Formats: sequence, C-alpha cells, structure tokens
Amino acid sequence: MRIPYSGFKRSDNALSPAQLVLGLFGLLAPVLTFFLAVSTLADSLKIFILVLLALGYAVICLWSFQRSRASSVTEEAASTSPTLEDNLEAISDAAEFFGSSLQPADLFRLVSSRVGQIVPVTGAALFVESSVGHALEVTQATGPNADKLLEMSIGMESGLAGMAWISQEVEIDADLALELQAMPAEMLADVASAAAIPLVHDSRVFAVLVVYSDQKFDAIPNCHSTLAAVGSRLAPMLLSSMSFERSASNALTDKVTSLPNERAFFVVLENQLAESLRHRHDRPLTVLTIDIKNFADVNQSFGFAAGDRMLVFTAEKLTSQLRKMDFLARSTNDEFLLVLPTASEKFASEIMDRIREHFAAEPFGISETEDMKVWLNFGWATFWHDGETADQLLRNARVRKQQAKAEEPTKVLWFPKEYVN
Repeated sequence: MRIPYSGFKRSDNALSPAQLVLGLFGLLAPVLTFFLAVSTLADSLKIFILVLLALGYAVICLWSFQRSRASSVTEEAASTSPTLEDNLEAISDAAEFFGSSLQPADLFRLVSSRVGQIVPVTGAALFVESSVGHALEVTQATGPNADKLLEMSIGMESGLAGMAWISQEVEIDADLALELQAMPAEMLADVASAAAIPLVHDSRVFAVLVVYSDQKFDAIPNCHSTLAAVGSRLAPMLLSSMSFERSASNALTDKVTSLPNERAFFVVLENQLAESLRHRHDRPLTVLTIDIKNFADVNQSFGFAAGDRMLVFTAEKLTSQLRKMDFLARSTNDEFLLVLPTASEKFASEIMDRIREHFAAEPFGISETEDMKVWLNFGWATFWHDGETADQLLRNARVRKQQAKAEEPTKVLWFPKEYVN
C-alpha cells in the first residue's frame, strides 16, 4: 500500500547538502589560496597544497553531481507512483465513466481490482440484506473461493459483515476469530485477516464489502482510515449498479407472483428457438399456455385478494412440477406461459398430466373454512410442427387452449379452419 508522505518536506527553494558543501568550499578556496600565496612556504609545498585543493574540489563536485542525480530520480519516481489519493480518484473516475453501464459482476471485479491497488486483497464479497429473512447474503464475490462465497448467507448480526452492518464503521478481524464464527474454516484456509467496509447512503448501510488478505491488515499503516476512504468512494458506484439491476429485474418480473413476466418470456423463448433452429431435428421445443378455470368467478365471489393468493398458489405449484431448465412466466390476468426446452409434444403431454394430478391432490384454501380445487386449461404448440417463431408458437398455443375450453358443455364449438372456409 502506498501512503502519501506526511512528514517534513524540503521546499523547492531550500539548498541541498551537496549545494551547501560546494558553496562553502567555493568561498573558502580563494581565501586559502590567498594566504598560501603570501606565505613563506617553499614553492614545491605551495604547489602540492594547491593540487590537493583542486583534487578536493573535484571530489566535492563529483559527489554533489551524484547526490543531485539520485535526488532527481527519487523525485521522478515519487511523482509517477500512484498515491492513495490517486487510487481513490481512479475509483471515483470509474464510477463517473462507467455509471450503470457495466453488469454488476463486471463492476464488482473492477472494484476489487481497484481496492487491490490500495491494500493487499486476495478476495472480496459483497453482503446485502436478504429479501426473505433477517440475514445477509453474498451477491457478488471474487477470489479463489468466489463460487462458494456466492452460496453464503449469514445472520444479520453474525460475522464481520454483521458487525460492520450494525456499527456502520470499518471493522478489522486481525486473526479471523470473528469471521470463523460465521464462515467455514476451509473457505479461509489461505486468508490471514479480513476487513469489512460498510457502504452507507443517507446514513443507512445498504451493503458491506468484506475483503480478505494473505497479510495482516492491522500491520498496514493507517489501514482503518484508508478503508473508510475507500468505502466512501465505492458506495455511490455500487449503489447505482444495484439500483439499476433492481430496476431491470422489476421490469421483467410480475409483482403478484414474483415470476418473470411476458417480456422475459419472449427473451427466453427467442434464445431457445435459436438453439432449436441450429439443431432442428435433434432439439424439440414446446410452449404451453395455462390459465385457471373460472378465475373470474373467484374474484367476483371472494374478492381480488383471494384471486391474487390463488395466482401465487398456482405459480408455486406449477414451479414444483417443472424441470430446472423449464421457464415459467406470468402473462396477463390468470394466464401463465411455459417454455419446455428439449420437450416434444408427447413429453409436454406427460408434463401436463403430472401438473393436473398435482393440482387435483393439492386443494387451495379459499378461506379459513373452505377449500377448493384449482383446475387448469392448457394449450400447447411445438416448434416446427406448429410454428417457427415466438409469435406463431404462442398464438397457436392460445388457440389450442381456447379449443380445449370450447369442449366443455355450453361452449361454442370449434371447427377445423378448412370447414369454416
């Protein structure tokens, strides 16, 4: 770490020791020469003394030159070496230049790199408050154990991050005694010390940056104040990135069910279609549209709050019956959209049957004293057979869903298109 020199500094107008010696010798040499000339010493002795004076003057000049050269090299190196303030300004410049244009993971790698130029850092983790409970979870991480760190969640008052969250001050764990209480020992095997930097906005901590090092932070001069200065520069940049990520997430998320919305559905479907187009015969794809039978009657009879609870119930039960690769989204009203990668029409039919059986066995609590079964309408469309674009597949899946509804009694009968014409 480079800390600016804060002690006595020679001004540009002050004389160096070499200049003082050279000037003093220059003043004394004429005086010595005068007294030597008027003395009664032998001429050979006078010549010898003059030669010694000349040699001495030459030695002093050479010494002065070497000192001046060494001083200039030192000053040049000092002027080109980045100081703490330079590195802090680099962080601020990065925040202004990049703004929210970088992805959060890329921005965090940049932040970790900048912090590593100020203090020795081997890894870092960003802790934020969990949305599901009284805990802190890692959302970004760098270093050898980054993957494991991203799976970590600790109590709000646990570990070094919890202490910094509460105190709103930089906390240093010199011997890892506190961090080992919250983190597995194997994750800290190559770490000598850790430091937690609270990131504050409007007098409130919104995240904690924990940095790990193979050196002792408490052995670094002015480490506490340095890390505090780092935190003040990092806070605006990381807050902007987190706000942008949250806004982007909200734009693609349904507020009632927390599922992706129709916009996100089309993004995923387009990507999956590109894969199926490249492997037309080997990679099937099926789209499902699902809605709740008589959902409007539920809203009318029990209120919109009950309708919203039924939507959440349906979303959770649908998710529980899907593969990890499947993508479920909510469209409008009571409609859900489902992308089934690698699923043929036959496989999609098996999934629909499994979902029906699950809903038949899991009643929904419409009130404290009344349960009801949730029945679903399904429509499907398979890539290539029913369309090759996202719009075609979704349109045909919705048509099949309406046809399925028409098969119920007192519904309009649907006929093949050629008979209608």
